[in-house]
Amino acid sequence: MQDLVTGLLKAPRMSQISMKVGFRWQALTAVLATAVAAVVCGSAVQAQVVRAPLNEGFVRTSSIAMSVDEMLGTRKVRGADEPILGPGYPALWIGEVQFKPLRLMRLNWTDSASGETRQEIVRYMVYRVIRRDYTELAGAEQAALVRKLADPESDPANTLDSETTNPLNMPRFLLQAQELDGTVTSSWQDEVSVTIQNAVFAREMGRRGRDLKLLNSVEALQEVGPPVAADDADALAKAYYGVAVWRNVDDQADYFTVYMSGFSNAYRISTDAQGQAVFEEKVIVQKFERPGDEFLQEEIEFRLVDAGDTNSDGKPDVRYPLWQYRPRKFTTQIPNLDSILRNISTSAPAGN
Repeated sequence: MQDLVTGLLKAPRMSQISMKVGFRWQALTAVLATAVAAVVCGSAVQAQVVRAPLNEGFVRTSSIAMSVDEMLGTRKVRGADEPILGPGYPALWIGEVQFKPLRLMRLNWTDSASGETRQEIVRYMVYRVIRRDYTELAGAEQAALVRKLADPESDPANTLDSETTNPLNMPRFLLQAQELDGTVTSSWQDEVSVTIQNAVFAREMGRRGRDLKLLNSVEALQEVGPPVAADDADALAKAYYGVAVWRNVDDQADYFTVYMSGFSNAYRISTDAQGQAVFEEKVIVQKFERPGDEFLQEEIEFRLVDAGDTNSDGKPDVRYPLWQYRPRKFTTQIPNLDSILRNISTSAPAGN
């Protein structure tokens, strides 16, 4: 724990940028130890979960998960063998995502090319999003943690102009069919269909539809709003609601994983064995099982997976839904990108 607090108090030292660190270790160790523990240690994080109540059929919540390293982001000097985390406080943001289980609906679908109408089974998942303040993971020590993260003595002298607009929320949902061993057999990106969207809205929202709007992944492209406090008794009134839709899903698949992206701007950049930059975004992962076949399909066959064994030792070691970093396509023509992003000498010792 002392090493973690030391890492926080030593926040960045960048070459070619005038900075002053000079934090007082003795005065702040006791104050920040609890804050760091609450953010980093698993048990403490569970005790400081920031989430809204589940109701109206929403059965799972992602809550929020941020480490001190992620909060520091590019402020922290990292050695050449360490991945870059960004963007860091205060540009970093994250949302709590609550969702219902995978469901299916039978709809009459007209083929635009042939004009033929046939019944089709559509899969969908309804969700809602509440932006959260991740520093509240520190509980009673939040003020101390924010004060150090925002300490002007740790900021570069060449400060940037403030942003004129807020970042965009860009939700995307990837559904993957898998074998029991995790082998991916097929993938489907969520689709935009007003017909399906309206049918889901009528089914899921009912009489509450007068006060709510169910967004597709295009309509949900919007500026990220202000965070909602953990003690806000009316947090659900500040959520926005959406639906992910998938068509032509393999009706014989038994195991599914849903990747929910666009609910945090946290990223990680590393270098692979070929020297190429690997960009990863922070996403939410939820697994489902459907122990049925293609006949007489019913949505009650979908089961939420609560825990998983990722290291094959026969014991569950993760809980779903799970925040994790996942690679995405990334190309750039910028030379020396790694050095630019680090803005430090590659010989700098790790962890400083």
